[in-house]
Order: sequence, then C-alpha cells, then structure tokens
Amino acid sequence: MATAHDVAAAILGHLGTMTAMKLEKLVYYCQGWHLARTGRPLFQEPIEAWREGPVVPHLYRQHRGQRSVNEWPLGEASHLTTAQVDTVRWVTETYGRFSAAELSTMNHNELPWRLARGALPESAPSTEQVDVNIMRSYYARQVAGVETAVVLASANAALEGAEFDEDWQDRLRDVAAGVISADDLIAQEIARISSEQR
Repeated sequence: MATAHDVAAAILGHLGTMTAMKLEKLVYYCQGWHLARTGRPLFQEPIEAWREGPVVPHLYRQHRGQRSVNEWPLGEASHLTTAQVDTVRWVTETYGRFSAAELSTMNHNELPWRLARGALPESAPSTEQVDVNIMRSYYARQVAGVETAVVLASANAALEGAEFDEDWQDRLRDVAAGVISADDLIAQEIARISSEQR
C-alpha cells in the first residue's frame, strides 16, 4: 500500500513547489476521493482535524518550519498503483488551482473535519482523527453518475427559471463523463454568445 509520503511525492511531481499547508490539504483530498472511488484508503497514516484543516502528522513532522516544499524525498510516486495515480492526478487537476487558504476554507465547510472536531471552536487546537469511514461516505455522496448529474443540473436550472434543451443536456453529459471540462464548455458558450452579438 502507498504511504502518505508517496502521495505527497506524487502531488509535488504533478504540481511542483507549493506551500506545506497546501500539500497537506491536497493529500487529504487524495485520501477522501480515493475512498469515494474505490472504497479503500489510499494510505494508512491518520489524518487529524487541526484548526487549519486536516493534517497528516507523519507529513507535518517532515515539513515543520518550512513555508514551501518542492520535493518529498521520503516518498516515491512510483509506489502508487494505476488507480492511485489516477486519483492523485484528478485531485491535482481539480484542486491544484486553489490556494492553501481556499483549500482550508473548503475543509472547514466539509463534514469529515467538522465532525472530528465536534463542538470545538475553529480556533481551538485538536488532535482528533478524521474518521476514514465518514470521509468515504461524505465524498462518495459527492459522486453522481452521468445521467444523475444531468438530471440534477437540469432541476437546479429549472428552479432558477431556465430550461436545458436536449443539446444542452448532451453537453452536460459530456462534462459529467469527462469528455470536456466545465471551464472549456463555459469558454465555448461565451465565444458562441460573443460571436452572435457581433
């Protein structure tokens, strides 16, 4: 099984230098999404619900005092399986554009971190572990099949007074299936509207 150190090395291999705090958050998201996708943990090291968000103490002990990290000599990305590499790649592509502070804000709004901390105020220190079963359940609920995603998007649009025709539903299926990114679809739509207004 991969270790948190291997995951950290793989993340840095994908994105390059980043703050230690951002690395911690990305390792956490790799664990959460791997649990959701496969039902199995990506690594065994515990994650604790610190006030800045989830932290893997095994990693923290290595980067303590460093503001930024550009390599992880204790880990080896080649130890990851194909499925694990896919998870890390997806997480870095999805979350890598966010800053450490933005990722921390996201963590603070998500159930696994909040449940681990219980009634503690956000500013209080904590070493409570984030439960992997709660992570698995929480992130698995965020995953929807293509048709479910289209139905939910169409229903949300209808609540806002808009309707998606069949063409738009097909385009949403492409996004849900990963054929095109949401950003690319939006860019195409902006270009189409701009050309029509000329």
